Order: sequence, then C-alpha cells, then structure tokens
Amino acid sequence: MDPIRVVLFTEVNSKLGSPFLSILHGHPDVDLAAVVTSPPGKLCSYFTDDEEAVDVADRARALGVRVLRPRSVNDPDAVEALAALEADYFVVGNFQQLLGASLLDLPRRSAVNFHPSPLPEFAGLAPFYWMVREGASASSVSAIEMGRKLDDGDLLMQHHVPLSGRETGLELRTMQERANVLMLLDLIPHLVENTLERTPQDVSRRSYYGRPRDEHYRLDFSLPAAVVERHVRAAYRSPGAWFTAPGGQRVRLLSAAYGEEDRPALGERPPGTLVQGGGGLYVACADGDWLRLVTVECGGREVAVDDPAFALLGEAMTVG
Repeated sequence: MDPIRVVLFTEVNSKLGSPFLSILHGHPDVDLAAVVTSPPGKLCSYFTDDEEAVDVADRARALGVRVLRPRSVNDPDAVEALAALEADYFVVGNFQQLLGASLLDLPRRSAVNFHPSPLPEFAGLAPFYWMVREGASASSVSAIEMGRKLDDGDLLMQHHVPLSGRETGLELRTMQERANVLMLLDLIPHLVENTLERTPQDVSRRSYYGRPRDEHYRLDFSLPAAVVERHVRAAYRSPGAWFTAPGGQRVRLLSAAYGEEDRPALGERPPGTLVQGGGGLYVACADGDWLRLVTVECGGREVAVDDPAFALLGEAMTVG
C-alpha cells in the first residue's frame, strides 16, 4: 500500500504542531508533502510567553519538508500551490486561519481537524481557557472531518482527558496537546486504510466560545470566591487575570486560594475590599466569602504575595 500524502496546517510556534510534524514526517505510511504555517512575523498568542519556544517552519525545513507561509491560505496563489500537491488528507492542528470551501475540496479523501474540546461542547477558540473558567467537570479532545462552518464537522475520534477540577488553563492546554498527539497516532491507521467512521455532532449540545478579550481576564469580586478562583486559574500563566488596586495599579493575580480552614476572621466587607490579616492578603468576594492572594506577576516573574519584590505594592494597595 502506498503512503498517504498529507499536508499539515499549524501555527509556527505551536506546541501541538511541533509533535504533529515529527509524527507525520517519521511515519512509514505517511508522505508529508508540506507544512502550511503562519506568515512571517505572526505568532499564535497561546505560546508567546512559554519558557520554551518552538519554530515549526525551521524544524520542517531541517527535515527537508516544504514550507508554505501564505498571508492567507485562501488566496488564489496559495490554493493553486496546495492543489498541485495532490494531497490525500489535510491535517489541521492548532491553525487559526479558516479553510475556505476551495481548500476543503482539494484533498482526495478528507480534511481532518484536531480540536481540544469534547465537541460539540466548547467549539471555537481557546477551549482550555473557557473550560477552566466555566468549571467543566470532564474533557475530551476531538478529531473531526472539517465542514463549511467552524468546528461543525462529523466526529471521527475522541480521547478522554480526565480532570481534577484544579487545573490551570496552561495545565489543561498541555494535557490536551498530549491527548491530541496520542489521538493522531491512533487515527493514522484509519487514514491509511481509509476506514474513518463518521458520527454527526449533536447540535443541540453545541456551545461556542470566541477569543478571550481583556475584559474576560478582569476579575469581578462581586462573584463568589470559588468562581473568581476559577477565573484566576483559567488565565494562568499568560496573560493572567487582573484587577485594579485602590491605588490604581493593575495587579496580575496568578494564583489564589479560598475556603481554607485556618483563614483569619475577617468579618464582612464590600466585594473587592483588600485586607491584610493572619499573614496573608485577602480580597472580599460575594456572600461574605474571601479569596487569599497567593502569587502575582511582578517584574516578569511569578512571586508570592509576601515576596519583598511585591511587599511595597501590597502595603500600598491594602485597606481595612
């Protein structure tokens, strides 16, 4: 049996695209015809603050794989170049341009997208953020056959991702990336043998979320402490949830705690009131509950609230 001819679509700095590239290039039953990635100068914001960076374009060139970096994948020149590759499959993993109908009609067999959520739930962008923010109790990653609308195609495979309910957005993103890599390995034999099983999504269960905006990262202390703490975890590590202190400073809160048994008696205060007590810095939330500030962004580093680097700011913004 001849190898299947595949084109990979991914962002140039994608932590998902990098292992996808390695797997597809190294698989004996796959001929990786090209990698389509971000135009020069454009990075996916998900990964820009990661400690370790990847460059899918450089990696592909080093492997001898053709790299295409069009301004838009739907431009006529890009469509023509991709048509000439005569791919059996397009494999899409963390690529943030929409593929138009003229592109989706090119593969001889199918275009497959790997999405980090239990579709039809949490369709759209940054599901790792929204799932933590909304308190999702279960997760999966999904491989779908791409349709004309975003994340609406038939399900081809799903892998369960167990959750503890304490994950940060970054931790969940990493877990989903690993699960998608394993799912690609499981799916390749079906791609090779052309034995994909298609299951239509239940549109009655569909939920959709867009790209998080600055307003979503702003903490609202009129909500219960448990909800605010979820919002903090969802935004970790970048860009980080934030609030404005009484002195006018924007504080990026990276981790927080609530419901601790040894919390000092702080009484009832209006939501948003900051109080230093019992060796910790607390903020009042709805229903008289309190949230303890644990770590913040300070000088580009994550520091504890009692760290000397943060102490002066902590003193300046504390009231009560």
